[in-house]
Amino acid sequence: MSGKYLSVIIPVYNEEKNLEILYKELKPVLESIGKKYEIIFVDDGSSDNSLNILRQFVRSDSTIKIIKLLSNFGQSAAIAAGLENAEGENIITMDADLQHDPKDIPKLLKKLEDGYHVVCGWRKNRSKSDSLFKKAIPSCIFNFLIVHLFKLNGLHDVVGGMRAFKKEVAQEIQIYGEMHRFLPVLAAWKGFKITEEAIHIRKRHHGNSKYGASRFIRGFLDLLTVKYFISYFKRPLHIFGTIGLLLSGTGFLIDVYLLIEKFFFHVHLAVEHLPLLLLSILLIIVGVNFLFLGFIADMISLNLILTKKPKLYMIEKIETARTISQKEL
Repeated sequence: MSGKYLSVIIPVYNEEKNLEILYKELKPVLESIGKKYEIIFVDDGSSDNSLNILRQFVRSDSTIKIIKLLSNFGQSAAIAAGLENAEGENIITMDADLQHDPKDIPKLLKKLEDGYHVVCGWRKNRSKSDSLFKKAIPSCIFNFLIVHLFKLNGLHDVVGGMRAFKKEVAQEIQIYGEMHRFLPVLAAWKGFKITEEAIHIRKRHHGNSKYGASRFIRGFLDLLTVKYFISYFKRPLHIFGTIGLLLSGTGFLIDVYLLIEKFFFHVHLAVEHLPLLLLSILLIIVGVNFLFLGFIADMISLNLILTKKPKLYMIEKIETARTISQKEL
């Protein structure tokens, strides 16, 4: 560890018109904290002039580190790359689109100093900053499902991009897919203390949102993944086995019913009984398959526990003030 108090991680993807404004807003806030810090910009395969603008910052600011990913791997991968190279004991993640206000950073850090491990940025008033029907309302519904599904009582917004957390949280939780949104959920599952702080959300002035309607479909599927992971990661046979036993048991009971009809009530099995018989056979076969699926899932889970998950991104290069100056020499 370098003894840095804070690492600010900012994923960047085609934000050339916002970066200079963001830097000018962010720098005074971090200086006012009065402790050692670093700013990590993760270029997620930008195709505009974003990388060159970041290199201009590095030439005059030794607190900046640029991580250039080989391609566009997505926000979660960009955050994961930033976390891998972060040196601060406290970490802030925020977007580069200017919707997050750097002036909220001290409030989030204060909560960490009060003993919390994760502080979620609560987008309390966002009706004027985001589209009501495309983002605000779906986000409220999504947060409602998460809070109640995972029993995160007292929280209102756990999927926002601006949050603060301790370094040990990042070391315990692996982020992949779209899982950066569920970091507080996974942290709470691990036993870390979670809270939230209201933040100021501003309207995007330059560029376009990188998220479309498909984001919420992916988010819902990821929500199911997280629920399964938290509830059944170490015991997948419990869910698959339960479904298998219910299906097979239902099929077995149908067969028992048909046998009772035949041997006790002397009802001959006719053509009209054939669909029921076929249904019972189908249920038994599908139920047995679910049981075997549970056994396989158990073996996969054990393998994941015993082996380390591979990285889902590739870093092309890491640039700092030193590497930039050496290249120019």
